Amino acid sequence: MSSAQPALPPAQLPRAGKYRLTVRHMFLGSAFLLLLLAVVVPNSLPAPTAVAMGLAFMLAVPGLRFGSELRNLLALYVCTIIVTIVYMIVGGMHDAPLVALAQVAAVYILSPLLWIIIAAGLRRQLGVDRLIDWFVVLSFLCALSVALFFYLFLTRGAAAVAFFFKGANVNLNEGFSGATMHVYGSLIFLCGGFFSSPELIKNRLLRFALLGMLLACALTSGRSALIIAIPIGWALGWILAPRTTEHLRTSAIARFVQYGLPSLVAIVVALVMLQAYTQVSVSTVLDSVSTKLASGGGDARTQMARSLYAGIFDNGGLGAGHGVGVGFVSDPVHPWRYELVWLATIYRVGLLGTFIYALPFLVYIVGVVRMALARRLPNRHKFLFCGFVCAFLASNTNPYIEAFALQWMYVIPLVAWYIEYPVFLRTTPP
Repeated sequence: MSSAQPALPPAQLPRAGKYRLTVRHMFLGSAFLLLLLAVVVPNSLPAPTAVAMGLAFMLAVPGLRFGSELRNLLALYVCTIIVTIVYMIVGGMHDAPLVALAQVAAVYILSPLLWIIIAAGLRRQLGVDRLIDWFVVLSFLCALSVALFFYLFLTRGAAAVAFFFKGANVNLNEGFSGATMHVYGSLIFLCGGFFSSPELIKNRLLRFALLGMLLACALTSGRSALIIAIPIGWALGWILAPRTTEHLRTSAIARFVQYGLPSLVAIVVALVMLQAYTQVSVSTVLDSVSTKLASGGGDARTQMARSLYAGIFDNGGLGAGHGVGVGFVSDPVHPWRYELVWLATIYRVGLLGTFIYALPFLVYIVGVVRMALARRLPNRHKFLFCGFVCAFLASNTNPYIEAFALQWMYVIPLVAWYIEYPVFLRTTPP
């Protein structure tokens, strides 16, 4: 007699597949909650955001695959950890406060690792195309939060918008518009991405509405980095579009009618409505941006730059250590923090340490450029790359990359590219 067990009908088979499906849904739910907090209301709810990040990380680990693709990025990440630890020790030798060193460990070591694993899980369980669909929804919510902020502040005062920003303020003087909101950091990435790749917003009416709303948010923000993200994103998209894999499928006229014309109409309508129904003068806003750029970011940033340059020359470009400040203090509570992150990084970890920190991004930029030259760049990576470039440039004058809630702008594009295109890693020089 055969000892083989009779085959069970499908309904009685072990339900391991159901368990994996349940974990997948839980991960995607926690990841969406995390992005909702990190994209729409970054820094407004730090504790819930940290909890959501931890939950999404734990649910991403079971489905993680440590292939050669992810290992390449993790190897570069380990190099940055070594630099961070070495210069934390140097900072401690120069009397850096313990709270500063603890924050450095959280922002430079722990938070990037969590975002890498979560981004890898999103790429595997959701896919980049669906993730961009999420960004469409999140962009609408960002725009609505800006509108709500202005409405509540102008009708009920600063106390009504304390949730968005403590010590909130709105400036509507002489045609200028400006507000203090953390969401403007997220909008730098989103504006750069969607103005470079409007074709990824599938519905035409949705595309028209979203581009107009993003433009209105930028022009009323008073933030130069956000305003210039739109022309930078558009220009990069225009340059890269002929090099994408989808480019040859439609003619130039068809692409302009389908994508370019609605974008142009959305911009014109948004500008006309701002001029007609608000006190905002587009020319005044643009004059303010050009003046700020010409002055090097304003008096405070100019003084900060001089002090950081002096510190860099004093330590010979070798690095003074994490948690160590210079003569100019921009934040009395955290005197080691500076908005000029690039200069501050050179001051803290030296030229070599800064190069190691920048290496994952440099490899990514060179790899994307090589893909474009080979006409192998998908539209989804054009979107991520253009959003990343705008956010990366903004990190020169804004400490977004040092905020754990906003590090998704820098990590998600890298993880998606490193996993999907390892062939370019083998042939791309650092």
